[in-house]
Amino acid sequence: MKQSRVTRRGAVLLALAMILVGGCTTHPGADQRLARYTPDDAGRRPWEWSRTTSAVAPDAAAETNASLQLVLAAESVNGEPLSTGGAMLRRGDALVVSLKGIPRPEEFREEVDGTGSITLPLVGRIQIAGMLTSEAEDAIEQAYIDGKFYTKINVILVAEAGFYYVRGEVQRSGRYPVSGDITLIQAISTAGGYTDFAKPSRIKVIRNGEDMTFNADRIEDDKDTDPGIVANDTIIVPKRWM
Repeated sequence: MKQSRVTRRGAVLLALAMILVGGCTTHPGADQRLARYTPDDAGRRPWEWSRTTSAVAPDAAAETNASLQLVLAAESVNGEPLSTGGAMLRRGDALVVSLKGIPRPEEFREEVDGTGSITLPLVGRIQIAGMLTSEAEDAIEQAYIDGKFYTKINVILVAEAGFYYVRGEVQRSGRYPVSGDITLIQAISTAGGYTDFAKPSRIKVIRNGEDMTFNADRIEDDKDTDPGIVANDTIIVPKRWM
């Protein structure tokens, strides 16, 4: 009797051992669990291995990370991220509008008027001031589709160089085209220079609603940097009070 119990106990233990061995070798998630804990190149011990979020070998993970870094680097210049939406459109902006992907593609020039709108074939006036270039393109495309003029259209907006404005105590105040790189002193010279009542030490440049004050006397003495002027800048030369 005692020998029979021992035999049965041995059989049970043997069966349990076979089940455990089979479970370890056939568990569908076993390989993935082990792969998540993979050794790195530093020769660390198993409990120090780096954990990854998927069953990816260390070399493959490193390659993926390197590719991501290249993509991020390609999306910036000199450390500054590139804008994916383009420039913000304002009143007075001159645009080249291209309508593509339609039976008769068109390209024409439009200027954002005083109400912030442009006039387009078929759809008429559409408000775009305050939008990014990409947002305006989407809005124009949707206007053509909603009006059932086209089922599919591709709109491309390209802003021309634009203009800057000079006001106050200069000989010829007004609007001037931005042609290449132009500085504050050059812009004032283009406007004919100062009047006898100008105060060059407190010249104001308004850009995107923000005021910046510059001392043109110090700039001309090479003590300060001559700032660049861009489209839509407004230069105001104040009056000197005796």
